[in-house]
Amino acid sequence: MTNHSDNELALLWRSGKVDAYNELVNRHIDLLYRYISSRCGVASEVDDICQEVFLEVCLKINNFDPQYTFTAWLYMIAKRKVVDRFRRQKTTVEFNSDAHGGHDSRDPSLILEERESGRNAWAKVFEILSESQAMALWLRVQEQYSVGQIAATMSQSEANVKVLLFRARQRLVRESKHHTPTQYHEYSQSFL
Repeated sequence: MTNHSDNELALLWRSGKVDAYNELVNRHIDLLYRYISSRCGVASEVDDICQEVFLEVCLKINNFDPQYTFTAWLYMIAKRKVVDRFRRQKTTVEFNSDAHGGHDSRDPSLILEERESGRNAWAKVFEILSESQAMALWLRVQEQYSVGQIAATMSQSEANVKVLLFRARQRLVRESKHHTPTQYHEYSQSFL
């Protein structure tokens, strides 16, 4: 199964090949976990949302359109699940010293504030930018994807991805000029 593309695996799974589903989960679970974690941060919430995403993928595999990439479809479902979770309840962030290697000598409240600031900055980015711009920027900054990898993931040309990234950065620059400096704006400068 490892020789097949994601789209081929999705189509095989749709036709009843369970191994294809298992391969898709193995390929995407870590990246999906990091994506969701950056949006909500509480480990138990992240686990629940990941399960919800893959459950919805199972239930809606017949709706998958192979003219688009499986990854883009998966992340649209994930984004909706995160938004749904935030609508249902306000989440809190728990401090986990293991996540910080236990060696950070800074005050735990400062570390927590920094992590929350990063999550808030990404939430604001997803509010400000179009979905495709925000996703392209996320893949570039957080996942360190190349332009080619982003293009393949989003079913876009490399030229279009470059335009999306350029416009996303320009929009963030314009937005940051209209607001007073805050920790969000300091953090968001790393996107630019």
